[in-house]
Amino acid sequence: MRALYKLVSAIFALALLGAPAAAQPAKSGKYIGKAAFHLPGGVEQTYELEKGHVFVLGPAHGVFLNDVAGGFIDKTEVVCPRVLDIVGGVPVAGHGYCIVTDKDGDKAFLVWQQQGKGTADGTGGGTFQWTGGTGKYSGLQGNNTFHYTAIGKTPSFVVVWEGDWRLP
Repeated sequence: MRALYKLVSAIFALALLGAPAAAQPAKSGKYIGKAAFHLPGGVEQTYELEKGHVFVLGPAHGVFLNDVAGGFIDKTEVVCPRVLDIVGGVPVAGHGYCIVTDKDGDKAFLVWQQQGKGTADGTGGGTFQWTGGTGKYSGLQGNNTFHYTAIGKTPSFVVVWEGDWRLP
């Protein structure tokens, strides 16, 4: 009986030693996905500086869907306070911030800037950087690009986000 007990104990100990450690959450990675935005009516402030030149202040609201289901910031709410300088219907400058909120209420923060002029057909792009966050996103950093496309004459647009992220 004693030999059987030792054999079972040895097998159990070997099984524990060979068991994989609990998976640790990733500390960095690359991602790509799409943010779908809608500009809420009545919230923007538009200032006409001269004929054909307007300056716009206001938020964009949307959701982000990672191309990998369950991946980095997948299925999150995105709110972006922003400013745009538009000449002849074409964005010539823009910048702002975004607050990305996940289902747990944790937030990731980013700052973005348009690169070059947009186009009259509603396309353009730029760069953004992760600047921190709360909860699981505390200390978040990373460099990214974005490319946007307006959806016809609607107040909606789609933005492809691509880049990297890392946590301390």
